[in-house]
Amino acid sequence: MEWRMTKEPVERLATDGIVVVHTQGEEALKGCTRMLDEALDHRLSQLVSEGEITGRYREIRLVHNWGKIPAKRLLIVGLGKESDLDLDRWRNGMALAAKTARKAGIKQLAIGCSSARLKERFNSADWVQALVEGIELGTYRYDGYKTKEQTEKQELETVWLALEGVSDSALKAGLERGIAFAAATKTARDLVNEPANKLTPSTLAERSRELADQYGLEADILTEERLVELGMDALLSVGRAGEPAQMIVLTHRGAPESQEMLGLVGKGITFDSGGIQVKPGRGMEEMKGDMAGAAAVFGAMEAIGRLKPHCNVMAVIPACENMINGDGYRPGDVIGSFSGKTIEINHTDAEGRLVLADGISYARRLGATSLVNVATLTGAVIIALGHTTTGLMTNHDDWAAQVKEAALLTGEKVWELPLFPEYDEYLKSNVADLKNVNGSVAGVIQGGMFLKHFAEETPWVHLDIAGTADTKKDDGIHNKGATGVAVRTLTQLAVGFGK
Repeated sequence: MEWRMTKEPVERLATDGIVVVHTQGEEALKGCTRMLDEALDHRLSQLVSEGEITGRYREIRLVHNWGKIPAKRLLIVGLGKESDLDLDRWRNGMALAAKTARKAGIKQLAIGCSSARLKERFNSADWVQALVEGIELGTYRYDGYKTKEQTEKQELETVWLALEGVSDSALKAGLERGIAFAAATKTARDLVNEPANKLTPSTLAERSRELADQYGLEADILTEERLVELGMDALLSVGRAGEPAQMIVLTHRGAPESQEMLGLVGKGITFDSGGIQVKPGRGMEEMKGDMAGAAAVFGAMEAIGRLKPHCNVMAVIPACENMINGDGYRPGDVIGSFSGKTIEINHTDAEGRLVLADGISYARRLGATSLVNVATLTGAVIIALGHTTTGLMTNHDDWAAQVKEAALLTGEKVWELPLFPEYDEYLKSNVADLKNVNGSVAGVIQGGMFLKHFAEETPWVHLDIAGTADTKKDDGIHNKGATGVAVRTLTQLAVGFGK
């Protein structure tokens, strides 16, 4: 998709379509919408007065030009009540416009709007960034391994920005960030949507090397021999029945003078059968997505590589398969870990926290001073928060506040769950330092409590994305399948890290 900027009034643009916005409860049209209305002999005002255009959130109306303007069609996007308007509604409104435009066969699209609607609460660069993300993510699709004859031909090719009240510097910054954030999210979606026979631990490691070469990151891939030498028994135990495990490390050193290092750790189970305590067959095909945490961290490093923020960021991805054979680990086994802590295995389908334990400990060894781990860790988080909100747990309130702020700005909803000391009772073992799980009570919190033992005193946040990593329907910036959740939050966090 090509992005262009223009100072030409939107009503004079000769494109396939123009997008303008309207808010609910406003009888008078504003800004670009008002100018188009005048050019169309007030036909839009008539549609408003007749109730055909209401401005309700997610409403979209596609109308023709009546031969009055050069653009062939006009899309009026409803943003809801002015008082409810925020960057997330703006982002999703633009996504809806992009989906509608592509479905209508529009290839050249212009966006006409004034920043006055949002400038009191958000700066212009953030506003432009959200617009770009909406268009880019709204038009995402994964065709995978379909033959060309089976894929759609319609694509949105060019988007013109005809925005009022936006400086050239803000426009440039918002466009750059929006493209980077969206491209990285689409990369993560592609990874999660990939079949498990196509994206294995070794394949993910190779793609990490390619990413590092492309964006000037450092890459270190720890294969089995090095993992054994380092004593990463937790990762090795989970991966023993599948393709050899890998520990992937990517580093951006944008502030070499600083001792601060942001550590991002992503669960990279490229397929999860559940191990010897095998999952039910129904829905197991979705377990190719159990590496969505790794995909989020990978995508964030792509965006960081593009934007090159003034900070140090390290990504650690413990990658393996949780499969079944005679060599696999079993309930009742006691295994070690890179940290030196011993773990009693109570269930082989609580494997994500095991590989993350080694990943978190290794990130700390490599110098991470603040940590965020991302994982499709528990089905319990879906019971607690559904498919709208990511579960957040932490050992450090101030650090959690920074993560929440980044999530708020990107529109990725998070909600904190407690890690009270009393929850540690569930993890006590008679034969090891910890159990990996103990029943289903407070299941999502048990996962967080387990990981907290490996973060130790380092400021740390755990994001459980099991409910938000994919979606069953098209909705706003999301399309059916992987969402790429947490990529934009992690990237936003990195951009502001150390400031």
